[in-house]
Amino acid sequence: MPKPLRSKDKNGEPFARPPEIDACLQRLESIDAATRLQAFTVASRKSDGYVPSEALTYFLRRAHATGAKDEFKQLFGLLMKRVGQSLFASIPDSRMAGAQDIREEVMSRFAERIAKDCSGRFAMLDFFEVRFDLAFARFRKTVLRQIGPASVLTVPLSTDDNEGQDISPEVEAAAADFLGGDPQKIDDPAFRLELDAAIDALPDDQRRVVGLLRQGFQIDSKDPNIMTIAKMLQCDERTVRNRRDRAYKTLRSVLQEDA
Repeated sequence: MPKPLRSKDKNGEPFARPPEIDACLQRLESIDAATRLQAFTVASRKSDGYVPSEALTYFLRRAHATGAKDEFKQLFGLLMKRVGQSLFASIPDSRMAGAQDIREEVMSRFAERIAKDCSGRFAMLDFFEVRFDLAFARFRKTVLRQIGPASVLTVPLSTDDNEGQDISPEVEAAAADFLGGDPQKIDDPAFRLELDAAIDALPDDQRRVVGLLRQGFQIDSKDPNIMTIAKMLQCDERTVRNRRDRAYKTLRSVLQEDA
């Protein structure tokens, strides 16, 4: 039986894995470690036998807790490989100055997070067992806020690779401000195309603000060491907020007309 998670949500309820993840864990617990490791080597989500990263995170933590050093080492390598592939899509060389250094910094900090979790003092990976993509997107944005690249261009709502088009993890947070009461619309491929086109049609100053918000940068900060949108665009935070508000007003109008 999978070990319960320790962290609690804002209502004080323990984090709960989705039923499909619990079912996956129970299935994987019934097979030997070698077979399980082989299953984790399937990297493409579209391939038969792909195992979610939520499950990989669970068995990584369990391997460390039980002293299975060889298994932990292999699982750690597989998880970091997946993280690296995700970062190539979300922080591409063509869209961000110093992208390679930024990716390496994010991966280094994620490895530190794993180490802290394994120390047993902090449950740093609980939410990664619940919704890995969302958890990692939030983690990546936090790092980006702290290190702030010198030059960031907008990125598309979806990431394209050799296997087709997948929705990128940050889409949910990026669109939340103008989806109103129906955030699930973001799962509709047709809606995503309309949204992407609407953002591309925005004036340059508004489109750049929306792009930076989608990547997790904050508009302003009292911490002088944090790179903010206001600093990158060399304007005050009020100007940034005005551009954001005008952009969202336009997006709402366009998307309502298309609905």
